Amino acid sequence: MNNIVLINPFPTGQGLNDATVEPPLGLCYIAAVLEKNHYVCSIIDANVERLSNLDIIDRIEGSPSIIGIYLNSFLFNVSRDLAAEIRKKFPDSIILLGGPLASAIPETLLEEFSCDGVIRGEGEYAVLGIMNNISAGRPAFDETITGAVYKQKDGNIRYNDLKRITDLDELPFPALHLLPKLKMYKSRSRKRPFAPIVTSRGCPYGCSFCSKDIFERKITMRSAKNVLDEIDFLVKEYGVKQIDILDDNFAQSKKRLIDILDGIIIRNYNLVINLQSGVRIENLDEEILTKMRRAGIYKIAFGIETADEKLLDIHNKKLNLKKMEEVVYLSKKLGFLTYGFFIIGLWGETDKEFDKTIAFAKRMDFDVANFCMAIPFVGTELFRMVEEKGKFLIDTRRNIDSGFYNGRVFYEYGDQKETDILARYNRAYKEFYSIGKKIKV
Repeated sequence: MNNIVLINPFPTGQGLNDATVEPPLGLCYIAAVLEKNHYVCSIIDANVERLSNLDIIDRIEGSPSIIGIYLNSFLFNVSRDLAAEIRKKFPDSIILLGGPLASAIPETLLEEFSCDGVIRGEGEYAVLGIMNNISAGRPAFDETITGAVYKQKDGNIRYNDLKRITDLDELPFPALHLLPKLKMYKSRSRKRPFAPIVTSRGCPYGCSFCSKDIFERKITMRSAKNVLDEIDFLVKEYGVKQIDILDDNFAQSKKRLIDILDGIIIRNYNLVINLQSGVRIENLDEEILTKMRRAGIYKIAFGIETADEKLLDIHNKKLNLKKMEEVVYLSKKLGFLTYGFFIIGLWGETDKEFDKTIAFAKRMDFDVANFCMAIPFVGTELFRMVEEKGKFLIDTRRNIDSGFYNGRVFYEYGDQKETDILARYNRAYKEFYSIGKKIKV
């Protein structure tokens, strides 16, 4: 019998990135820690299998001690409905909620969902602690469960302290064996099968549009050896031919970056490696980029967001545009596919600032430019800006049924109205992808 069932629901919103469906590594890490401690665990990835909530219920066997549900802003409604159905069929199971929204609005989730508790931050040892309590006949929640938010017997809500995992090397590799076959997942891949890895957690920067609820502004990094050991495992156990590196701070430590690249080169696996989530440029130069090519990295994505210095300052985006130009030029010279990520409708943007951004994107001649709508996710500084001085057109405090690429405007600010922002969004794609410009993958 499964002691724990972990669920990744299927979002139903429009404008989500259907071209990329990665394995849910967060749930896989939790499952790996549970299995290491001799608990039986299963994962239902409804996202890749496109399962309805009823399909998910049918997949749950026996009477699990814990049923955990992942949720983000695009999963609020579907996860709330799922939790209610689970409560009806499995009244004795502990229902846990985790993921970005659990860290951003735990009290809201505790009040509106059929659940027993919410886990803020990293979930590996929190879920293990709850399972250990249940196995020992103790109450599921107590003060030792890091990041837990739950109702006490007196009805008051308790917020446990959140403790970061400082040594990521102590975690077992994600339990990919509990997922559907890797070939079911989708990536803009050059070789298959592919697998994702995360080599660091957190971010030391303070961009207004990113939440700091989970990791604050602290970064923890796996050692080069541990990353290389996982690549060895993926190649030998799963025959992986492409690695997608998902964290934003793969290049944060230059020494670690060099050690990882040198280790991959020495292994000569003939892998292709995709830096699709974006990479910081501070440590990138021609020597490093050449080494990255030798290691098999073929695509680099850069998060520019805006090419206007004033907007970069407003949104605390620490970016040297001159350095960005140099790195993009070198990347193209060395044969990388280059992707540029831009945000349309950032607080303070007008046609003047947008013109600088589109001119920059065209001058850099990225192979692909992604222009997405600014979304003021709850818990971000951008959300607070809109809450205090702007006007929400879409309530992002709960469910968001429209993604980055659906062409919907989420808020208005100053004298900038929905029609102004939408016009810039449409102009971005029209002007960048002019006749003859082909998208490369």
